[in-house]
Amino acid sequence: MDHVSELCLFDNNNNNKANHVLVNEYEPGQGIFPHHDGPLYYPVVATINLNSYGILDFYEPLDTSADPQTKSTLFNDRYIGSVYLKPRSLNIVTEKMYTHYMHGITERTTDLLINYEDCLKRPEESVENAAVIHNWTASDLGSIHSQLCHRGKRVSVTIRYVPNVSKINWNNLLCRS
Repeated sequence: MDHVSELCLFDNNNNNKANHVLVNEYEPGQGIFPHHDGPLYYPVVATINLNSYGILDFYEPLDTSADPQTKSTLFNDRYIGSVYLKPRSLNIVTEKMYTHYMHGITERTTDLLINYEDCLKRPEESVENAAVIHNWTASDLGSIHSQLCHRGKRVSVTIRYVPNVSKINWNNLLCRS
């Protein structure tokens, strides 16, 4: 946590240190329903991705003021793209990608990775299990335009800063002396 805090992700002058860590294990086929993390956290999340790769999908939020006849509520219709999470990588989500867009991981055992640049050339095609990868070059995925990947067991270590932390006396809470 100290190394992540030293990156000054949680403020400009490094006064705020990471104080919340969550470790999750995902089997192939498991995912995370698209969501917002909410206002309890500082609007930055750092995740260390271990073992297998991961695909983090982003979606437009549901516009509750829009006419349901003209605006889709389906996640597939609100999908804007994905980022490839390399094994043993630190991934940081901040600003509008954290505060505005929803994020999740689709439940599947394989992913057809498609280069975002290539997808722009043929947007009419829709492919089952496709993930349009926006960080293709940065992820060293190579010069091919798509590839099929099989998910393995993945562990994520999510590191955050929670601005308002309450101290609880567990003995009083549990009625112990």
